[in-house]
Formats: sequence, C-alpha cells, structure tokens
Amino acid sequence: MLMSTDIQLQKSRQRNKTTILWISIRLICLPLILPVLILQSAFAQDKLESKGHIPILGWYSIPPEEATSARYMEMKEAGFDYSFSFLGNLEAVQKSLDAAQKAGMKIVIGCPELKTETEKTVKRFMNHPALAGYFLRDEPALDAFTDLGNWAKRVNAIDAKHFCYVNLFPNYATATQLGTSDYREYVNKFAKEVPLHFLSYDSYPLTTADGVYSKWHQNLEIFADEAKKVNKPFWGFAQSVLFDDFHEVPTLATMRVQMYTNLAYGAQGLQYFTYWTPVSSTEDFRGAPISLTGKRSAVYDDIKLLNQEIKNLAGVFLGLN
Repeated sequence: MLMSTDIQLQKSRQRNKTTILWISIRLICLPLILPVLILQSAFAQDKLESKGHIPILGWYSIPPEEATSARYMEMKEAGFDYSFSFLGNLEAVQKSLDAAQKAGMKIVIGCPELKTETEKTVKRFMNHPALAGYFLRDEPALDAFTDLGNWAKRVNAIDAKHFCYVNLFPNYATATQLGTSDYREYVNKFAKEVPLHFLSYDSYPLTTADGVYSKWHQNLEIFADEAKKVNKPFWGFAQSVLFDDFHEVPTLATMRVQMYTNLAYGAQGLQYFTYWTPVSSTEDFRGAPISLTGKRSAVYDDIKLLNQEIKNLAGVFLGLN
C-alpha cells in the first residue's frame, strides 16, 4: 500500500513538472511567435485560411434606445459577431434582434422575462435569425449553480440549438464571492452542474501598480483544464474600457496581449468588456470603443484592427483546446 502511494506521489509530481514546463514554453514562445503570426496575417493571409472562425462578442453593447441597423453595422465592421446588452423587456429584445438582423449580426439576449416566463420567452425568439443565445447570469457564486443548471435545462428543452450563457468569476475573486476558497472547485462544480455549450470567465490582469497580475496564467491553466475535462471550449476576455485607476488604459498592445494569451491557452471564443460605455453609479467607466454619446474612440479602431488579425489567424488557433 505504501509503495503504491509513493508511486502515485511520484506520478503526481511528474505531472506537475510537465504542466509547469508546458506553461513556461507557452509564455516564452508567445512573444516570439506573435510578431510572426501578425506579419503572416498581413502578408500571407491565403496560407491561414480556415473553414471555421473564432467568434467575437462585445459585452455591454448597443443599448435599446440606440438599436438601429446602422449601429449594428458599425459593430459588425469592427469585427464583432455577437452583441450582448442588458435589455429591459421583451419589446427591447425584439427591437434589437430586428435591427441586428438587418446588419447581419447576432445577439445574446437577456431580459427579466427569460427568468420569469422562460418557456414563453424562448418560444417567442428561438426562431429569430439574429438570435445567438440566452444570457442567464454573470459571475454567480457556487450556491447559485443548482438553480442555474435547472434554468439552463428548461431553456435547452425548448431550444437546444442556441446556447445559454453564464460568465464566471476569475481567480482573484474572494472566497465569499466564489462560495468556496478553492477556485478549481468553483469551476469544476459549475462545469458539471450547469449544462452549457461552452464555459466563460472574465479576468482583467493588466494593472498600473503591479504590472501583470501574478496568477493570470494560473487562472487560464485551471480554466482550460476544467473545460477539457467536460469536453467543452472556453471563452476569454480582454479589457476594452477603463473603470478605475488601478487597471491599464486599453490600447492595441494591452488588448493584443490579453487576446493572444487567451488563444494560446486554447480559448475558442473571445469577448471584450465593453463595447459601449456603461452607465454606472458605482464605477467610473470611460474610454470604451463607443462613448456614452455614441461616438467612436481610438479603441474602436484598435479593436477593428485586432479583430481582423484574429480572424486572419483563426486557422492557427481553432481546435487548439
């Protein structure tokens, strides 16, 4: 029995060493290969053709009062595939879907009725050409997983074609926020209890005081590993708006390093927080791709360039998970 335990311990240590080595190789190679990939994207795009693509979603997107086909076309021209905004009612959902359809965009819908009248709401919108999926919750604690799992099952029973969407906390969330002190347990339980098409989490690791958050890559490693265990892809984020004085101002460089690092760890979907500048009484949002008054910022142009790079390189990263 002791010998068996010793052998298991040795195997565990070897696996840990292998994991650390693989992470190190990724991190060492990433800055070396990125310039090459970007140049290939610009000068040899025909060599990187792919049958699929990496979907790109804009969080806190076009508000209902601005939902026109012109606004969604503007978003599409920046390289986005999916739009997500908090929509206050069924009429706002309908208006947004109709406008998005004219521009060839798709929407992840979210409104109170999706929770209170799930069957009726899903049946109303499930055949709309602009529907991408259903938003259920952002950053839930562990004790909400059972309810979310049941909700997702109700939606899936009616519409199995379109995805349900829940976004999880990063590993710098507190134990109170997570509902556990073990981040891997948090992700593992969610992946097992909530039946989704893919897993998603947000992390904003570039800070003005400390540089890169020290556990950023550990977070990616855990999340990618747990997604593999349930044979599902995962989606990651880049920060495209400033909301405090602690994080870096979004630039092409900061968004590049976040997006390509996500892809290096196998992300099969990418998201920006945010597209439109949010209105908030608690946070000082500023510098998003689209301002509060609806005007483009320099970040819009940066994202347009970056998204085109990513789309040109999809063949490199598709299936990497």
